[in-house]
Parts: sequence; C-alpha cells; structure tokens
Amino acid sequence: MAVTVKTLYNNGSFLYRMNILAGRSGLENIVQWVHIIEDDDVSKFLHGGELVFTAGILNHEEEWLLHFARKLVKASVSAFVVNIGPYTRQVPPSVISFCNESGLPLFTIPWETKMVDMTRDFCHRIMQAEHTENTIMTTMKNILFKIGDMESQMMQMERYGFHRNSRFCFIGVQPDPTGDPEEQRTVLKSSAERMAKEIGGQFVTFTYNECRILVLANCSPQETDAFLQGFVRRAQERLHGQTLYLGVSPILAGIGNQSANFEKALSAMEMAGRRNETIVTYDSLGIYKLLYAVNDKETLRSFHQETVGRLETYDRENGTTLTPLLRDYLAFNGSLQLVSEKQFVHRNTVTNQLRKIEQITGCNPLELDDKLQLLLGFRIGDVL
Repeated sequence: MAVTVKTLYNNGSFLYRMNILAGRSGLENIVQWVHIIEDDDVSKFLHGGELVFTAGILNHEEEWLLHFARKLVKASVSAFVVNIGPYTRQVPPSVISFCNESGLPLFTIPWETKMVDMTRDFCHRIMQAEHTENTIMTTMKNILFKIGDMESQMMQMERYGFHRNSRFCFIGVQPDPTGDPEEQRTVLKSSAERMAKEIGGQFVTFTYNECRILVLANCSPQETDAFLQGFVRRAQERLHGQTLYLGVSPILAGIGNQSANFEKALSAMEMAGRRNETIVTYDSLGIYKLLYAVNDKETLRSFHQETVGRLETYDRENGTTLTPLLRDYLAFNGSLQLVSEKQFVHRNTVTNQLRKIEQITGCNPLELDDKLQLLLGFRIGDVL
C-alpha cells in the first residue's frame, strides 16, 4: 500500500506538468513524505525516503545543484524535483548524469506550477496510503492474537485483497541492538516495502517486541527467497553493515490459521541470533521444532538441570571443563580418538572424564539412551 515515486509521477505528469529527466531505475522507490528544501545542508531535515522539491533560491554557483543532488543521495531520499524558473533556469547535464548513475529520479516542474499545491496533494495521497496500511496491519495483528470477532477481521482483510485461502509467510527481523532504533525502523520498513514491490507480492509489516515482522502473501518459495536476499542486501547497506537476524516461517494457506505460523517465524529468528546466522528458516530447525513447541518451559528447565545443568554447575564451582568435553564427545558421535585430539589429552583421560561425567549427571555417555538424554539437555539449553 506504500506510495512509490512512479505513482506520484503518473498523477503529477498530467496535473502539474511534471517531467522526468533522469533516474528511471528508482521509480519504484517508496515515498515516506514530501519536503520543500532550499538549504543545501539537507541532511538535518531528512530521515530518508522523502521526495524533495527545490526552486534553487540559493543557486548562485555553477555546481550548486550537483552538490545538492549528492547530498540528497547521501540522505537516501526517494526523488528530486526542481522548479524551473528565475533561480534555476535549467538542470545541468552533470546533474542529469549523476542522477542516472545514482538511480535518483529527477523531475522538473514549470515555474507556473505551485509547489505548495503539489506537496499538499502528494502528502494527502501518502496519508491515505498510511491509513490503509495501518488498517491492514491492525487487522492482521487482531487475527494473529485473536482479538475481536474473527469473521469480521477476515472480511476486513478480504476488502483489501487478502483472500481467506491466501498463503502467508512470516519473517521476523531482529535488528542490531547497538543501532539507532528509529533509523532501523525506517530502513527496515522501507527496504521491505521496496522489495515487496519488486517481486509484486502483497505485503504487511508491523513491529512486535522491538522486532520488525514482515508478512508476504501469495508469494512462491522462489519469490520469497528473492525477497529475503534483496531485503538483507538493501537494509544492511543502508544500515552500514549492521547485523540482522531473520527467522522465516513456512508458507501456509488460510488467513485464520496463521497464529502458530507467526510463532514459528519468531522461533527461527531467535535461533538465527543464537547461531549468529543472518537467515534461518523454521523448516531447518530439526529437533528444535519440538522444543520450541513445548509451552511448559519449566519442564524443559527441569530436564536441562537434571542432565547437563548439573555438569555446568560442577564446572563453574570447580574450574573444570567437562561440559565442552561432553559436547565434543557427542558432536564426534562418541569417538574417543577425535575428542582426545581436539582436547589435546590421552584417550584414557577422556575415558576417565566420561566416568566423572556419569557420576555427576547420573547419565552414562557410553550408553545410547543416556547419550540421547545428554544431547537433548544441550539442545534444550540452546532454546532456554
């Protein structure tokens, strides 16, 4: 539902004699707001995603407009409109070339066109789109969290083109905790909207517990993958390489059956952070699917403490390293030789330490059933 540069241009070309000079590759840029700016120190006025108008009142130097355009690109604006008149007679070829190279849509309007009329019109269109977007977002959240009458909520979604049997994929995005939250919200939202436009899918986004939730509707696995790759590339570029952790749910049909699917995206996102991986799909979680599905966390904590939790406590209190040794033993499928090589100890030492582990935990690492319990204890620790 976001407004793009192309949408505004299609209306403005007829109503306001708006003419495009350069930057056609950026016509799908999302426009968050509209500003009239005459000061070339533009960065302090902008957050990114704006459409900027200027008459060039301060245009007293040959390179002024090019300098202005460079600052607009640095501020991540969506488009640039120059009011041709007494202050700016024409747009220099250097500016046209720069905007083509940068993918910044560059337009002109005649002096007779009043910028205030255009900004009022464009802002009204943006606010209408935001109202629609907020309505869809609120309705989707109500369905997920089972607030209000479900039939009414689903009918509301249908009015906006989301059919009852639509297929949904949820993507949870956990941003870098060291980054600026306001900048992250703006960048993640606009980057996701841009990619959704590119793949042509229906899209909803909202915040949840300081994370950004992205919802794709009726997208194929190939389109979803293209969205993920493009979104991460765009967002990290604009956030200067900040770490992002994404969890991806399966693609599931039925608008009223998505609560559990939403939770699956959150589980995968949490695992992405634990593994320090950018993208983790729920379908790749293996045994962790079962653990995340257990609502009784106290039972999981109790099982963890009765197995490897005792060993971790022993290591802390005695300064030993039995826990990493046991992890290696299980990871190497019970190979004493591989454990001894990694730990730089004799095989007999490994055997003695395994006996010590049995005394502490009550589980014999050499026995299959006990080995499984210890492994499960470690896996539970990963999700607690």
